[in-house]
Amino acid sequence: MAQPGRDTSVKTRDLRSSLAEVLGQVERGGRVIVEKYNDPVAAIIPMSDYLTLRRLCATRADPSDKEPRMAHRIVTSNISGGEGKTSITRELALTLADQGYRVAIIDTDPQGSLTKNLGLHDPVEGVARADLPGYRREHTILSVFDEDTEPRLGPPVPVLGVDVWVSNDALYEVDQRIGADLTKMGNLREAVDHIAPQYDFILIDTKPGITPLLNAAVAAADHLIVPISGDKGFENLDKIVKLVKGARPYAPGLGVRMFIPNRVRSSTNVYKDLLEMMKQYQSVAPVSSQIRDSVLMMDAQRARRPLVRHKPGSDIAQDIRNVTRDLLNELGVQPQATGVTP
Repeated sequence: MAQPGRDTSVKTRDLRSSLAEVLGQVERGGRVIVEKYNDPVAAIIPMSDYLTLRRLCATRADPSDKEPRMAHRIVTSNISGGEGKTSITRELALTLADQGYRVAIIDTDPQGSLTKNLGLHDPVEGVARADLPGYRREHTILSVFDEDTEPRLGPPVPVLGVDVWVSNDALYEVDQRIGADLTKMGNLREAVDHIAPQYDFILIDTKPGITPLLNAAVAAADHLIVPISGDKGFENLDKIVKLVKGARPYAPGLGVRMFIPNRVRSSTNVYKDLLEMMKQYQSVAPVSSQIRDSVLMMDAQRARRPLVRHKPGSDIAQDIRNVTRDLLNELGVQPQATGVTP
């Protein structure tokens, strides 16, 4: 075997004994050619490569489809903290990627919980903290608010088959920049306009509380989904409505698309009452399938993996796939025929 990150080869007779080493290399982005009698017969590749190949096959299968497709731009928000915005954004994004869609995530919360959960702030031996992708300013949305005309996003960080614009302490500067020049409120939307043809879905994670950065993040989307995990999640729904109205000069089609019951303990009276309360808001947006409360979500976060890949056969992973299905139905999107079976 050769250095990680480079294409290497392994003989079929040696594959069983070296499988752990091969898989380790692939996890680090390498590709391994399997040879039999010096002839290549197969390849072991990262999931990101596999998903790209599936998308290319789907595109070639329908050459008549020449129209550029613009991404569905989805922002996850609830003014209250602790409702599960980050976990839902992450799990929906990776579930969509597993179904063969081109997916990007934009982390706009300066706390960087989503970025951390993907392992992008974790130390790497021999790499300075400032050189880790999760800490590099050019991989955040910060530069978007430096420009007066034609704002553009820097390069994303590819992780687990999705592209991620990360968050770190640099984003604490954004509120001040927008506050000093309100004409920059729509800069993120303009920048997302530029990348939208490259993706099927762009999911935006947000911070709690109402600030200029939250307003800019919501204005960059066309669809708002609202996770609710308790009474606190209902307290600021009137502010969500105002948030949407304030963003419509930049995003005329923006609307609340779905309420998501999250961390549900269906056997308790409190959560039965909560679900009944949510039904009262169905005139605003439909209520999705529920996501149960489970310690597996925390286990997945500690493992720096999305739950749908960490425990794909679990009940809560199926809950997430159900919510993804509900969201696709609400957006009028037909399921991909090229999905990856968990």
